[in-house]
Amino acid sequence: MELTEKERLMLVQKKEEILKLTKEILDIMKDPEQALEVKKKMTSILSLISTVGSYAKSKYDTRNLWTGTNMVFAQMNVLGDQWTAMSPFIEVFCNTVNLIKFDFTKRDIKIKIPKIDFSIFRSLK
Repeated sequence: MELTEKERLMLVQKKEEILKLTKEILDIMKDPEQALEVKKKMTSILSLISTVGSYAKSKYDTRNLWTGTNMVFAQMNVLGDQWTAMSPFIEVFCNTVNLIKFDFTKRDIKIKIPKIDFSIFRSLK
């Protein structure tokens, strides 16, 4: 199935929305009162990536990204009011989702997700 120009534009807009959300996260992530808002924005980003991925002909694997995000959320819950200690991991999430490449071809879209090493979380258990 070939992507229409309208679909291509919509997919580019989704990528721009991911960038906008990550900038918003970076602006608020040091505020202890913003934990829920950070989680909502991260969840929205995962949803956008899933939407873009639904246009991909090839299979894409977002399990590592999903697992890492769940680990960040779990640690945020454990830390409670001190959740801002997770800021370095949230920054990694933001940078990673902005590095995801969406290669548009005439026929389909290819997604390349950078590998993320979340082994640091194993030591937090």
